[in-house]
Amino acid sequence: MVERYFKLGKSIGGKASAFLFGARGVGKTFLCNAFIQELKTKGDDVVTYDLLETDTYERLLKKPHLFRMEIEKLLSQPIKLLVFVDEIQKIPALLDEVQLLYQSHKESIRFLLSGSSARKLKSSGANLLAGRLLSLRLHPLVWSECSNTIFEISRLGTLPGVILDNEFPEQTLRSYVSTYLKEEIQQEALVRRVDAFARFLEVSAQYHTKVINASSIAKHAGVSSQTISEYLSILEDTLIAWRLPGWSASTTKQLRTNPKLYLFDNGVANALRGEVKSEIVESSSRFGELFEAFIVQELFRHNDYEELDLKFSYWRTNNDIEVDLIVSRGASRPIAAIEIKSSVDPERKHLLGLKRFSEDYSKVPLFCICRAPKKYDLDGVQIIPFEETAKLLNEIS
Repeated sequence: MVERYFKLGKSIGGKASAFLFGARGVGKTFLCNAFIQELKTKGDDVVTYDLLETDTYERLLKKPHLFRMEIEKLLSQPIKLLVFVDEIQKIPALLDEVQLLYQSHKESIRFLLSGSSARKLKSSGANLLAGRLLSLRLHPLVWSECSNTIFEISRLGTLPGVILDNEFPEQTLRSYVSTYLKEEIQQEALVRRVDAFARFLEVSAQYHTKVINASSIAKHAGVSSQTISEYLSILEDTLIAWRLPGWSASTTKQLRTNPKLYLFDNGVANALRGEVKSEIVESSSRFGELFEAFIVQELFRHNDYEELDLKFSYWRTNNDIEVDLIVSRGASRPIAAIEIKSSVDPERKHLLGLKRFSEDYSKVPLFCICRAPKKYDLDGVQIIPFEETAKLLNEIS
């Protein structure tokens, strides 16, 4: 197993408590267990509750207060305890017990709670312990953790279980999609009609990297536009996708601001589209879209890991002049404009969106992330090899 870029021990130190959220299959349990082993080797006390274990789940679902009673029994001894609860969203009522324990024993206890969805916690009115626990997120692998080529990543994505020591990655991706529908959606009762949501998922994958057209998606999925809005929120809450907003705080009034849709992993997008076995052709528009998606995913992942608190949006005029990403710290403070191209040597015509954006924001640095082997400047635009995406994000922040 690869050593993860995200270090849990560094993020929560020796005293903090935390939520660790992440989509299924990104490696949350493995990361938490590795951290727990480190603590145990130091002599720290740890107790684990895995809510994927049927007996543990059923016992605490019926009587959540047993969780608190068992922990308090352990705390009757003079110890400092870490309590790890895996897949906390399966029993939201446990958060009330966590709060009671924290209030009564905050000097001797801390919590590590992992989950693949905040939706059930929110919808049930669960106590999210605002201000008491850090909120952390784990993503699929970043570039520095991968040994695959950019073409393999474009096709298979970067889920650890798919691309690490796996003889059958395509089958694993297909299984992931069906498991997501069964476990995350059906078992957690997030939608009434799983068949309609399954159709929506297939259609939404066609909008990966594209501006969302809710009425068109609704027509093809056979549901209402209002239902599409609800389904998109489910994708976001279960960390399967996010909506990239259009930049609106501009001196240019004629801008398109409908959000774009990005799935969290290219392999999952390809599996949903039935294209996971299709060869990636270097000069194809498909590779261009998947390359763009991976760079956007890479930027989002490092923004979370480095706690940079940057905001991302895209910029497009009504006559379809576009910049892939605007990086900002606030609604009216762009700090960088980024174009993403899958070519090795982008041409001047590829930079027209950046040049047009620069007319409104002359002091904002312009970048083009691509497959060039070295950095160089082209008409005021800094050409950046995609391998240096994370480094660039830290520099502009």
